[in-house]
Amino acid sequence: MSTDASLFPIHFFDGEIFCEKCAQVREFKIFSQEKYNKHYSKSEIPPNKPLFCKCKECSNTVIYATNEFAELQEEPTLGLCKIWGTGNLEAGDLVFHPTEDLCTVESVNRISSTPQATLRKQNKEKIEIQLGALPIGEQNAGVFYRLFPQNAVNARIGDQIYHTETKRVGVVAGLEFNGGQAIIIRFENGELAKCPCEKSPHYLTDKILELNTRWRCRDLPYSQNLQIISHSKVLHVNCWLPNFNAVCELDKIILSIPQVRCFIMHVILEKADVSSNDIYRELMRKCVHICHCNIELKNQEAYITGFYSAKDTPKNIYRALQKLSIKKINLDIRMRPDIKTIKTINESDYFIKISKMGKEVHIDGWVKSEKEKKKAKWKAFFCSFCFRIENHLLVIS
Repeated sequence: MSTDASLFPIHFFDGEIFCEKCAQVREFKIFSQEKYNKHYSKSEIPPNKPLFCKCKECSNTVIYATNEFAELQEEPTLGLCKIWGTGNLEAGDLVFHPTEDLCTVESVNRISSTPQATLRKQNKEKIEIQLGALPIGEQNAGVFYRLFPQNAVNARIGDQIYHTETKRVGVVAGLEFNGGQAIIIRFENGELAKCPCEKSPHYLTDKILELNTRWRCRDLPYSQNLQIISHSKVLHVNCWLPNFNAVCELDKIILSIPQVRCFIMHVILEKADVSSNDIYRELMRKCVHICHCNIELKNQEAYITGFYSAKDTPKNIYRALQKLSIKKINLDIRMRPDIKTIKTINESDYFIKISKMGKEVHIDGWVKSEKEKKKAKWKAFFCSFCFRIENHLLVIS
């Protein structure tokens, strides 16, 4: 299924992925719908968000999700193990030993003349292993491996894997979900192998996912407008929706469907004359105050920047704007506990909020003319006796 590349305007990063058309690992450009920093923790890069991946060589495209890349995981070593003899061991490490299988390192004693490690086997039995043959300071000392095929179903692109049957190591270069899950591995010698995961009776096909989605959306007032297609367990949803609240409601339903890798929304909103000024005034009307606030509206998506002092402000933004004709709200706001309100003037035809943040005074709100905007700066000065004043007032006639 072709996906409109315009839905993914942000170049996220480049990575090596298996290209089905080229039949080899190629360099891909990876695009996202939202602005992420791949060095953030997992909590700041939401899982199951679609990424548009395009081969630089043949332009073949594929959809992956944020949680399907090892480098985007908060704990990339979770569930992985070290291979015995390929690096320094520490207490708590999972280790795969050729004769003892998967073990946990209880402790490491390097003080004695013959360094030893205490391993706890899966049956809780403890054994002592000599460390004499263990290389120290090897280049891949910090590398962890995913056991294959034991833990193949949880593979992520970029994972180092260890094939316990062939005793070979490799890296996950791609994932497939057509009719059953498979992973593409590139071994150390460059050989590529497609390895199907063990079939599970609970694996949901694209057809079942489509039926499940339609059933869960059956009571929505706009259910007749929904077009739902699943391809490789990625849901494509096309629909007409009335407002931001309806978009959130549909998001919540689809997120509740098990085994959906990610979903792509093609939303068309009912036309309404909403401007960035309308959004700002609605926030003020609902007592949501953002210092140094800037709002842009592009293609019915709101981009809001600024600073806030109350912890519940982000949630209140979504709540305040839920009935407006907006597809999406993108927040780039930061919490500043040092924001202090100096004075608030709330009249029927203007609203002025004077705050101090650090060593500067900020004026937020709206007035009806440039003259009133200049007057507000003098009011801020006499309230604070501060010369460093930033005037962010909007002039809304």
